[in-house]
Amino acid sequence: MSDPLGDAARRRLTEAATSRLAAQGYDVSRPGTRAEPPALVTRGGETLGIEPLTESDATPTTVVSRLGHAIDRDRRALFVVADVEVASAVRSVLTDPPLVVDESDGHRTFHSGPDRIPVDTGEIPGSTGGYACVRVDGSIGRGTGSDADPTFRWRETDTPSGPVPSVDGVDAAASEPDGRPIVPRLVCEADDRVVAVLAGTGSLRTPPAPAFPYVYRRDPADKRFRVRRGDDGTVVETVSGFAAMRAAGFVPVPMPLVPEHVLGPDVEGEWDLVVEGADRGPVEGTDPGSDHDEARR
Repeated sequence: MSDPLGDAARRRLTEAATSRLAAQGYDVSRPGTRAEPPALVTRGGETLGIEPLTESDATPTTVVSRLGHAIDRDRRALFVVADVEVASAVRSVLTDPPLVVDESDGHRTFHSGPDRIPVDTGEIPGSTGGYACVRVDGSIGRGTGSDADPTFRWRETDTPSGPVPSVDGVDAAASEPDGRPIVPRLVCEADDRVVAVLAGTGSLRTPPAPAFPYVYRRDPADKRFRVRRGDDGTVVETVSGFAAMRAAGFVPVPMPLVPEHVLGPDVEGEWDLVVEGADRGPVEGTDPGSDHDEARR
């Protein structure tokens, strides 16, 4: 989707950051492809990717994606924003706790990501793959309008105990002497209603279809989407595409952003954050244009 105002703001942020860093002795290059940041800066053998973020960019999905892109290429990301409000939103994703919504007693609440959850439909006769979805009617997803999606939340917990859906290699039944499961339960809620429970984040690797209320798949023969019950494979809806599927009351379940799955266990020192607008300055001592050694987080 075209975003001319956002593109102009990103260009301004990029130019402000690169001009200041060039004056501080950084070499600036511009890859000229959307597969890379708009600019790279290098000094002393270390390279930073310039990542301008507007207010609409300051989401967990965008921040994690751009940080992961930098890490994959053995460089750090320099996030450049226009004001302290956007800086605060970016920092909330990257710190306290990093890359998750919350953490308490070793259990995490995750951000939802852009990806869908592929499911194993081996237990459903005649079905070959698909993705998890839920029905959004009644108490789920319709409170703010007929087209509103539910608010999904993925969180770790110690309940329920006993066997829950899992994948090979995950012992869902193992428990501590006090009865707590060794593998935390991963609960998915849609508008605070539990719609799925898995044995830990490891079970996100193609979980069994019965773990979810519904699954959907685009049939390669007629190109139509078929929504089935997760437990027995009964077809409950046949539609032409995503818009029609949503209109019928079904939405995909988003894959949670699990830090160790998308970036690795530790991102400290992999990013910097600066404000280049009216509130120009470093965030929490971050200022690679002044003292690069103090920029590390």
